[in-house]
Amino acid sequence: MSKIFISLFILSVFFVTVTGCLTNRPDFAVESVEGLVTLDGSPIEGVTVGFSPADSATGKPAVGRTDAQGKFVLTATQGGEFGKGTMIGKYFISFSKDIPSREPTAQELANADQTGVMPDIPIISIIPKKYNDPQISGLTAEVIKGKNNFSFDLQSK
Repeated sequence: MSKIFISLFILSVFFVTVTGCLTNRPDFAVESVEGLVTLDGSPIEGVTVGFSPADSATGKPAVGRTDAQGKFVLTATQGGEFGKGTMIGKYFISFSKDIPSREPTAQELANADQTGVMPDIPIISIIPKKYNDPQISGLTAEVIKGKNNFSFDLQSK
């Protein structure tokens, strides 16, 4: 009787482990997507790159952020693994990078230390507004099977 109990226990642990491992995997195939973003020909750091599927039945939204050289790697936002890309399909592309319009004053920082509330400083966009919306940016990409590499040279004017 105890051998049967031990065997059932080990079998149960095995199924729980396998099931747990499988649920962490995406339920769709992704392709590698990376690229370069420049603004007026110069690499730009800290830009959020968004891929929005033209057809949600054949694509998953994906996002990446540029490094100091303007390079990005995409990650599907729904069930994707970091840096692994996104599904095959056509995508509308968006870009954004917002920064505070000014540094907080010493008095604002002192008040924030006392209250725990940061000052309300307006945000400005480094990237022209038209690129913030994937529907009006005018930029698209087609993700295909295998490794995908895209370059986007955004224009400030």
